[in-house]
Amino acid sequence: MAQQLEGLSGPLAPGAARQQSLRDHNLSVVLRQVADAAGPVSRADVAATTGLTRSTVSSLVETLVAARLVEEVGPGPRTGAGRPANGLVLAGTRVAGLGLELNVDYLAACVLDLSGRVRHREVLPRDQRGSTPARAVSALSGLARRALASAEREGLTVCGVTVALPGLVHAPDGPLRLAPNLGWRDVDVVDLLRREPALQGQPALAVSVDNEANLAALGELSMGGTGAGGHPQSFLYVSGEIGVGAGLVLDGRIFAGTHGWGGEIGHLPVDPDGPQCSCGSRGCLEQVAGQEAILRRSGLPILPGTSLAGRRAADRLV
Repeated sequence: MAQQLEGLSGPLAPGAARQQSLRDHNLSVVLRQVADAAGPVSRADVAATTGLTRSTVSSLVETLVAARLVEEVGPGPRTGAGRPANGLVLAGTRVAGLGLELNVDYLAACVLDLSGRVRHREVLPRDQRGSTPARAVSALSGLARRALASAEREGLTVCGVTVALPGLVHAPDGPLRLAPNLGWRDVDVVDLLRREPALQGQPALAVSVDNEANLAALGELSMGGTGAGGHPQSFLYVSGEIGVGAGLVLDGRIFAGTHGWGGEIGHLPVDPDGPQCSCGSRGCLEQVAGQEAILRRSGLPILPGTSLAGRRAADRLV
């Protein structure tokens, strides 16, 4: 951004560069305050929380509004003397993120704008067991291509891609260390995805990866904001699909453990005489409480991409 300032014909002087860097930092601080608020937040609230002057906050807000990252909403009910202030919220008309999921029995893509609104969603039931990583990622890239095209039609700029994976992941760059239910080890999903035509034409697009339960926990956390009245800041999110995983959130952050795998509860042994697990152990939690284990015990057919709740609803209609 600094090199694109109007009125400068050459490299920025060190002092000017530092000044622009400070402004960029302050823009990020103000944007984060708006993003983290449980509801519309006023300029005065932002100034009080950040320690920036009101005039500085107003200038930064005008820049963010002009960039269509923040928008103003009408004042809320009067709570004291004086005129109620307009509130600030994230705008959903310009920037979006793309979420991709490569799971054991389905693929998924979702475009979410900056305001949190889902603008595109596609789920493809597809059993990945026995599939090579390259073939699975190629199928996932097809969903990514359609999602990016949908975002473009909506006038949205996708600024980043995050891929949810069912196993031990070295976040945020990879690789996928181990996915027992897929039989994969040390797979560089980011590199494979980058090689696909859907992303080759977008070299500036940031791509990251993480465990699917960790990302789901972060999604739950973001739904309520971090202000008063939002969701609890410490909780355990349990993901129960074919595999069983967990995302542990402490004080608003994922607690991943020493090696980043603190939520891998699905491979804790709960029955030493239980069935053989894909990880090599016996009687792991997912062999007792996983989706397919429950379906087998119930006598229901195992269909890729179908939830237990979906099976119960379908059976009631038959």
